Amino acid sequence: MIRLIAFDMDGTVLNDEKKILKETKEALEQAARAGIEIVPATGRPFCGISDEIYHLEGVQYVLTTNGAGIYERDSKTCLYEDAIPLSAYLPMLAEVEAYDVMADTFLKGGALMTKRKRDLLPRMRLTKEIRDYILSSRQVVESQVDYLRERGEDVEKLTINFAYDEDGHRIDYDAVWEVLKKYPDVNAVSGGMKNIEVTKKGVSKASGLLYLGKKLGIAPEEMMVFGDSGNDLDMIKMAGIGVAMANAEPEVLKAADFVTKSNNENGVGGFLASATY
Repeated sequence: MIRLIAFDMDGTVLNDEKKILKETKEALEQAARAGIEIVPATGRPFCGISDEIYHLEGVQYVLTTNGAGIYERDSKTCLYEDAIPLSAYLPMLAEVEAYDVMADTFLKGGALMTKRKRDLLPRMRLTKEIRDYILSSRQVVESQVDYLRERGEDVEKLTINFAYDEDGHRIDYDAVWEVLKKYPDVNAVSGGMKNIEVTKKGVSKASGLLYLGKKLGIAPEEMMVFGDSGNDLDMIKMAGIGVAMANAEPEVLKAADFVTKSNNENGVGGFLASATY
């Protein structure tokens, strides 16, 4: 019996225009009315949750930053955080920012962007909707390292977006991966925007759902999850029913129990309409 349905946002319940289809919305809200917990599980910070997802009927909890932070929706209270210690984060951030990339820091439900890196956005192969999301959710600072050192707070996640060269290759992509390998206490995965997302080692959407499940008395086998990217892989493997979108990355498709239609074809809603839970 399924008691919790968790779903990624970008590339899963949101279509390529960053909208939730009417049929998908109705299917999720119907599940909530049947007494099932519906939980957005995203790499975004709490401040970046789209209004359509935030206001879904039945949402009580939001899993953010790939499981590093879980928030109660209505009170906006952080119930759980498993962050990268600042002492380990700052040298890693400084090394990554030396490259021609946009490295954004997520902490305490918000996100930071370095001012001089903002000019890289036009060189990134991002849709207008994603660019708008990034600009609307980031606090722009002169130096993230200085800002973080002054505040002294640990960090939920680092998101690294890449500019592209004329041949369509991500600039400094391989070099950044080599930098991250030097830091054994972090976990780096691919996100839904051809980026790299970094959390504390052991932190994932799966670990966040396990925490929430324990709080609610819901076992992993009572969970159904939907995803498409590398940051969804652990929860796809962990849940009783793991469902990949048709547009998912190959490793996610391989790990899933089922494959549904794409995010542009009501994949989540269609699967729920035909599922017995």
